Amino acid sequence: MYDRSTMSDRERRPAGARAGRRQGRRPAPPDLGAQIRRRRRRAGLTLEALAAASGVSATMLSEVERSRKNPTVRLAWQIARALGCSLTDLLEESPPPPPRVVRAHERAILREPDGGVERFGVRTALAGGALEVAEYRLRPGAGTGPMEANRDGVLEHVVVVSGRLLLRVGDATMQLRAGDHATYAPQVAVEYRAGAGRACRFLLLSDAGERGRR
Repeated sequence: MYDRSTMSDRERRPAGARAGRRQGRRPAPPDLGAQIRRRRRRAGLTLEALAAASGVSATMLSEVERSRKNPTVRLAWQIARALGCSLTDLLEESPPPPPRVVRAHERAILREPDGGVERFGVRTALAGGALEVAEYRLRPGAGTGPMEANRDGVLEHVVVVSGRLLLRVGDATMQLRAGDHATYAPQVAVEYRAGAGRACRFLLLSDAGERGRR
């Protein structure tokens, strides 16, 4: 009779348990099909559009997205290139970032000595970190004065929340009321001024984009 007392711990474990431990060491394969589908939808592409851009047939893409087929490395690379990412990005899709809350007291605050102009700014993670959101509060008749031209590639968008805003962009002057929007390229002098008789509050979205990041 075989004496179990002489068996090692590894030998005493059932073969299935040993196999399970060996399998547990292997990292789970990426769900490539689901990641391709997420990126395709995020980019607003149909299967046909991605097929045209990648050179991979729509039928093959459909099979890959449903995890019925695995693409070759060459086809996966073609798909990644058409989606604007690397093959590694496609295989290592990161989870969405957790919500980020910026409290009012955490904003970057700039107040003019006389209190006529207040600016509260936040750098967001949108547009690759290139989008900045600033809230301006102007006393009646108060203004920032002309601000010199911004760097190339920057775009700005103003949303008036309350009051009336006189927005000067170069030689053009616009009168904006609550609810009005304006988009412009600030590569000329820009000035913000509240209308007389009432304070003005507006939001300024500044997008540096790829060209404006330096």
